[in-house]
Amino acid sequence: MSSNIELRPARRNDAADLAILENIAGHGISQWFWQKAVEMGKATDAYDWGRSRMADDKALFGWSNSIIATCDGDIAGSANSYLMPDADPEEEKRNPPPFVPIFDLFNCAVGDWFVDSLAVYSQVRGQGVGGVLLDDCLARGRAVDAQRVSLVVEDANTAALALYHSRGFERRDSRPYITFGSASETKNWLLLSAPIK
Repeated sequence: MSSNIELRPARRNDAADLAILENIAGHGISQWFWQKAVEMGKATDAYDWGRSRMADDKALFGWSNSIIATCDGDIAGSANSYLMPDADPEEEKRNPPPFVPIFDLFNCAVGDWFVDSLAVYSQVRGQGVGGVLLDDCLARGRAVDAQRVSLVVEDANTAALALYHSRGFERRDSRPYITFGSASETKNWLLLSAPIK
C-alpha cells in the first residue's frame, strides 16, 4: 500500500474528475446514460452533462457526498456514499431498462449507508487507494449510527469483489444484468452488505 494516500472532501470544481470516476465505477453505464441525454437533445456533450450532474449541489450522487483520494497531490480516486433514502416511484418510472435492476437493488438498501460509487484511476490501482476509500465510507456510516453498509457491484468485477469481501461484505440479493452498449461478461448485479461495527 502506498503511504502517500490522502483523503479530502470533494469540491464542486472536482466535478469533471468525479464524472470520469463515476463512469469507471459503472464500467461505462454512466457515459451510456449521458449519451442518451445528448441523443434526446437534453445535452450537447455526454461528459459535459455528466460533469454538470456531479456539480449539482442537491444530487446525492454528486460532489457534496463524495470523498477524493489523492496520491502525491494528484486525484487518484473517489467514493460517493450517503444514507439511502426511500425510492421516488415517479423518478423510477423514467429509468431506462439497464438501470431498472440496479435501482431495484437500491430499493432493497433503503436506510443503509450506501456506497453509490467507488473508483480508482487505472495508473494507481494496486496501491491501496480503493481500500482507503472504502474504509472511509464505513467510517462515515458509523458516524451517523448506520447499522449496515450496502453497495451494488457487477458479478464479473472480481477485483472489486475481493476488496468488498475483505471488509466483510456478503451477497444479499441480485438482479439480472441488462446489456447496454458493448458486450459484457457480467450476468448479474449483486447487492452486497456488511454490518457497521
